[in-house]
Amino acid sequence: MSKSLEANVDESKVLGWIKKIGTEPSASVPLLQEIQSEYGYLPREAMEIVIKNSAITSSQLYGVATFYSQFRLKPIGRHLIKVCHGTACHVRGADRLDTSVEHALGLKKGQDTALDGSYTVEQVACVGCCSLAPVMVVDDKVLGDLTGATAKRALKAHAKENDEKLQN
Repeated sequence: MSKSLEANVDESKVLGWIKKIGTEPSASVPLLQEIQSEYGYLPREAMEIVIKNSAITSSQLYGVATFYSQFRLKPIGRHLIKVCHGTACHVRGADRLDTSVEHALGLKKGQDTALDGSYTVEQVACVGCCSLAPVMVVDDKVLGDLTGATAKRALKAHAKENDEKLQN
């Protein structure tokens, strides 16, 4: 998904977006969307370029970036796993999927990305596949009717197909 774990920010691109979108605080969301679209997250360096070259303050920009769940301040892994926690998935065991995926990736409490940068896991409100609950999406592949064990097997199969390694 992301180009690499740490982005090399192209200052001329960021300045181009500022020129195109604007320098006022109302331009914060579209500027952040452009940055994240390019880098997969919001690199500190890109945020600093916006702050230095616009009327947007640091607290305004970081306030917007942390308020909206669409924005990420940390790099994501090469593959993104979304575990659905909508009502149907929650009732049918989404928490077991979380546990299995975290175990397979070797994630510690509060960690969402594998140390090797292969996978990032996130909880999402709904993926719109309630009849398949519980569901997880790996990259763009929807996997449903999962248990903890089948989620782990599906993740192992994905890792093998993509030449990635899992902890377990």
